[in-house]
Amino acid sequence: MFSTCLHCLSTLGHNEVIESFNVGTRLAFDATRGRFWVICRTCDNWNLSPLEQRWAAIEECERAYRATPIRVSTDNIGLATLSSRLDLVRVGKPLRPEF
Repeated sequence: MFSTCLHCLSTLGHNEVIESFNVGTRLAFDATRGRFWVICRTCDNWNLSPLEQRWAAIEECERAYRATPIRVSTDNIGLATLSSRLDLVRVGKPLRPEF
């Protein structure tokens, strides 16, 4: 597992909310396509996570995103803040109550 950004080599930080993937303070996921990224807070580039660690983290992020009462979304992007140290970005079709 990587802990630094692939583009600017700065540290990605860590979170204590997503147990299956504790790297990063801003995570993005696309559950339908099976993609999971860590977004660098320094350069704002998206770092694609290793394949073997994606599925458990995607499922955990989806559950946490759905459990968040306050979230913002557009047509294809949703944002939820779980704690002061972790942001989730959901990529894909919005959930039913978000239309």
